Amino acid sequence: MSQLQPKYKFYPSLLDKFEQYLRADEQVESFWNIDNETGEYKKTHDEIEAELKQSLLDSINRVPFESEAADKGTAFNEIVDCYIHKRKHVPTERNNFTIIGDEETNAVQAYFPATALAPERNFLFDRNWCIEVSEYFKGAVSQLFVSATIPTRYGDVELYGFIDELLRDVVYDIKTTSKYEFGKYAHGWQRHVYPYCLIASGQMENVKAFEYTAFALKGGTSRTPLISGTPYPEYYTYNHEQTVKCLTAHCERFIEFVEANRALITDKKIFGKENE
Repeated sequence: MSQLQPKYKFYPSLLDKFEQYLRADEQVESFWNIDNETGEYKKTHDEIEAELKQSLLDSINRVPFESEAADKGTAFNEIVDCYIHKRKHVPTERNNFTIIGDEETNAVQAYFPATALAPERNFLFDRNWCIEVSEYFKGAVSQLFVSATIPTRYGDVELYGFIDELLRDVVYDIKTTSKYEFGKYAHGWQRHVYPYCLIASGQMENVKAFEYTAFALKGGTSRTPLISGTPYPEYYTYNHEQTVKCLTAHCERFIEFVEANRALITDKKIFGKENE
């Protein structure tokens, strides 16, 4: 593997966004895009493709955004990590929220202060449920940063990101969703990027599998204030040779997109070598 500075730097959610862009046809045919009464499309293929492209470019350019669902997922992940490692949450620039546990009410409160983009938010999680989830990951290494390069015909790409949980030879990514359908994360790239990085960087010799541990959340209402959820694990056996082929091909297609739209990219971090 080349020792030169990588020409590009990609992380999994960018590869996911690009995957969604490539699958614009599927979005057109999705139930939400078909009018129940007329049976006609609410948005055309061109409109959906344009929206997906803009969303991808916004991610590349790190345009700030706010999402209640994303905040809820971030808070839940951090609460689980706190219970796994028996530590208290310390707000940081990356996790700028406060967590308060209350044994008497069986609640764990996650408070997000208001920002320029978002109002203040309070989430109340079922404490016993969070502890139960943390037991599933007992002994795991949490929020492990991984990085490795992969060669392509256009130059080396650095792949990087944070693994939610690493337990022995299985990599886990915690997902929260309001609705779960089987195979929801089948086209996700974390299941390729993280095991690849562990092996290519020499941190591990072998990775057995990757699991998206998805939780369909319920609660968070005035009637049922405590948030809990139902687990839906998606388990994928890892094949390093197959992943190398898939990752190389996907990265090359993404590089072609990036270069074709270079004029629209304002944040140059994606161009690793040039950014150095």
